[in-house]
Amino acid sequence: MVNYNGSLVALNTIPISQVKRALSYGDGLFETMRMREGKVLFIEDHYFRLMASMRILRMTIPMELTPEFMVSECEKLAYHFGYSNARLRFQVVRNGMGMYTPEQSNGVHWWVEIEPLVEADYSLRDDLTVDLFKDHPLQAGLLTTVKSTNALPYVLSGIFAHENNLDAVLLINDQKMVVEANYGNLFLLKGSMLTTPPLEDGALRGVFRKNMLVWAKELGLEIEEKSISPFDLQKADELWITNTIKGIQAIQNYRKKTFSSQKAAEAVTLINRKLEVLSKL
Repeated sequence: MVNYNGSLVALNTIPISQVKRALSYGDGLFETMRMREGKVLFIEDHYFRLMASMRILRMTIPMELTPEFMVSECEKLAYHFGYSNARLRFQVVRNGMGMYTPEQSNGVHWWVEIEPLVEADYSLRDDLTVDLFKDHPLQAGLLTTVKSTNALPYVLSGIFAHENNLDAVLLINDQKMVVEANYGNLFLLKGSMLTTPPLEDGALRGVFRKNMLVWAKELGLEIEEKSISPFDLQKADELWITNTIKGIQAIQNYRKKTFSSQKAAEAVTLINRKLEVLSKL
């Protein structure tokens, strides 16, 4: 069951004519959100990123689409299944027929999907083995900041990781700078300096990334958004992959280098403590 335009229906009953543009041209976008003990986390960050992305894609924004509306529609689906800790996907697709150029646009359709999560808190995984994915460099621009349904670089990089027995891969841009992982943003820790690639290099405007830049100061870390080369990876003390669902995952092995995860563990403890307080507000 999904929540399609406000009604709970089976996913395979969604009219294909209403989502055809997403299927044919990747003309859609989505937000992946985490529900913790019945509360949708970082809702304002997700909402404003969704609004910015819809404007970039020149989509009509429904008047009712507010942060409160998104929360209530997510809660409706969670209540139906009895989930309090869950992964939510809020999908928006452009309506209208036509080929590359829509013949007419009657607005958008949306739906929410949900999957249960076992734990309320984030837990640190610290044994990732990664390598570079160089087959399809990202082309930095506004579209790389959008979580669109046109996600072929991430699909292909995920297949590459699976075929090579890797837990994740790191994507590069056309300038050969490391941009992000195939499922999250990248952070590099060297001493007390925490570095993440800038959005201008092609990094996704990650919600967890945005908050990590604030939380890091409470860990006594300095922050910089700076281009990262493959050579820089070898000099790091720790490498992290972050996203809203998994929190922080620490890379243990990149080629011949082994990394620690001490600060990553401290960060996860701090973040869980903050979210425990947030859940009670």
